[in-house]
Order: sequence, then structure tokens, then C-alpha cells
Amino acid sequence: MQTIGERLEDARKRKGISLREAAEATKIRSDFLSYIEQNNFDFDLPEIYRCGFIKNYARYLKLDPEKVINDYSAQLLSKTRSKKGGAEWFGSMDAKSDENDTVDLASIDKADVSQNAPSFGSITATPKEPSQGLDSASEQASEDTGEKMFYLKVGLILLGALALVFVLFGLVRALISSPPEDITSVAAVQTSPATESSAPNLITTPSTNIKEFKITASSEVYVAARDLTDRNYLFQGTLSAGEEIVLEKAGPVEVVFTRADQVIISANGQTFHSPESGVTGTSKIRLP
Repeated sequence: MQTIGERLEDARKRKGISLREAAEATKIRSDFLSYIEQNNFDFDLPEIYRCGFIKNYARYLKLDPEKVINDYSAQLLSKTRSKKGGAEWFGSMDAKSDENDTVDLASIDKADVSQNAPSFGSITATPKEPSQGLDSASEQASEDTGEKMFYLKVGLILLGALALVFVLFGLVRALISSPPEDITSVAAVQTSPATESSAPNLITTPSTNIKEFKITASSEVYVAARDLTDRNYLFQGTLSAGEEIVLEKAGPVEVVFTRADQVIISANGQTFHSPESGVTGTSKIRLP
């Protein structure tokens, strides 16, 4: 019948696993695994560690850990009983030896006994050195804790990087999806032919022959000047405060602008629109 160690060794060899690989996988020192496979369980560790190592090793090799532990407990109990029986046998031998010594001592003179009695000196108890196996187990536990903390830190860093990527992606998407300011302004003031007649604040001008005109902004305004003949824009954009532009025209022109109370339109020394006109908001003017 195979011993516990032989069963574990056969299972490991069948899987093609070396002692070093098994030690790395189970976090158990290779010398302890070697003792276990040799069925030598007297290595210097507390019993709870020995049981734990045997159980974990059996589980790693796909053996029934409970059965292996039960067999180990039975083996340990049998070994304890054999030691106890041996101690009783040696005790009986010591008793017989004491009887013989009593007979011999009776014939010895008491004076000789007192003079020749050997001195055994003093007996001092030597404290047992701390268990190296326990220290190794503690070191192994510390290494496991440090390894777990390392993986935890790496996970938190990766999670933070992923969150940052999502935030940047959202910002880029928002910037791409939002229309430019100029296009939004054009949509706000540009009207279709069907609605041009109903635009608010339509300013009429006298029929004069104008070759060029000037637009001056008192503050930031949006202006769109379009030739009504070919429907092309002479200017379309934003004027800053104090900025002015001079546009040439060949035919009638329509000028749409925001904040009418901040715009001055003039030509040939005439002012066709100014803040003093009392018109506010988005307005439109046609120059013949």
C-alpha cells in the first residue's frame, strides 16, 4: 500500500510538474514538499502548518484533500501509539534494573557509598531555538500580502487611466458634434426667400446709386451682406467692437445684422442706419 508521500509524488509526476513548479504554485517551500513526498512529516513546523501544507498540496494535485488528511491523522495516531508502547516497554526494563541495583547496593558499605557517590552537577534547561519553519511561513505570508497590494495598485492605476480616456473621448466628441460659432450665427440670421418678407425690423433706404458702403460696429455683432443679383455674399462674419469694413457692390444688396443698436451703415456721406434710429435686435436693410 502506498504511503501518503508516495501518492502525492506519483500524482505530481503523472502531471509532469517539478517540485519547483509545485512550490511556486502552492506557495509552499520546495524542501517542505520534498519532506512530504518522502513521507517525512517531522519537519520543524507547528502541526496546523503541516496539515495545511498537506491539504493544499493534495488539492493542487487534484487528490481528495479530506481523504489525504484523514490518512495523515491515522498515521500520526498510529505513530503516537507505537511511541507510547515503546516507552512502556523501556519503563518495565528500567524497573527490573532498579530491583537488581537494590540487591547490589545492600551489600555495599554506606560509608563507601557516601564517599564514592558521583556528583552529577547542576542541570540547566536550554531554551529551544525559534522554529525556522514558522519564520519561513511568516515570511511567505508577508510576500503574499505584498504581492496582493502590488496587483491592487496596478488595478487602480489602470482604472484611473480608463476613466481618463472616457472623459477625453467625451470632450472630443462634444467638440466635434458642436457646430462652429459662425455657422450657428448664420443659421440664426439667415432666412429663406419665403420668409424674407416677414423678417423683423426691415429698414428701407432711398433709391440712390451706391457703389460702395461702410459697416461700423460699436460692439461685437454678426453681419451678412449678400448681393441680391447673384445671391453671393459680399461679407459674412463677426465684427469686433470698433471694427469697420467697406464693401463694393454692383447691384442691390441686402445686409442682415444682429444688435441693430450697435451698427452704423453709411455710404456717399449718408447714414442709412445708426443706433439713433431706435431699432434693436436682428435687423435687415436693402441698399439699391
